[in-house]
Amino acid sequence: MYGLEAISLHNGWAMAVAGALIVFSGLVILSTVISQLHKVLDFFDNRINRYKAKSAKISSEDSSDQPESKPDRENRFLDDLDRVVDRYKTASEPMGDTFALTELYRLAREMDAPHPHLTISYLKQHNFLVPLGDGIFSWR
Repeated sequence: MYGLEAISLHNGWAMAVAGALIVFSGLVILSTVISQLHKVLDFFDNRINRYKAKSAKISSEDSSDQPESKPDRENRFLDDLDRVVDRYKTASEPMGDTFALTELYRLAREMDAPHPHLTISYLKQHNFLVPLGDGIFSWR
């Protein structure tokens, strides 16, 4: 048996329609995602501007005689990278020129530094901390 008769016998028409619907629905989903992709990209591109606007709004609402709250201090911690590096270098001086990264994490927790994992990761990515192997680092 060959041709249209074989297609009809083995549900070929239903399979062809199902395949076409699957492909068509996949293309609809793909086109929808592509058409809305600019919104997602705008969100990620403008998040720094939104953060700065939010920080400016918060700082304008705060009066200068009130003590700085901890969340504001944490949000501005990475803004001044030189201050962060100096703070970590000064705190790690007793450990010597080379030190284990675990000791630096412990030291950051002891000095109540906000977000020690993020900060140390950022320092490693920007080559302020130089790896010497086996979890040992030194300052650049």
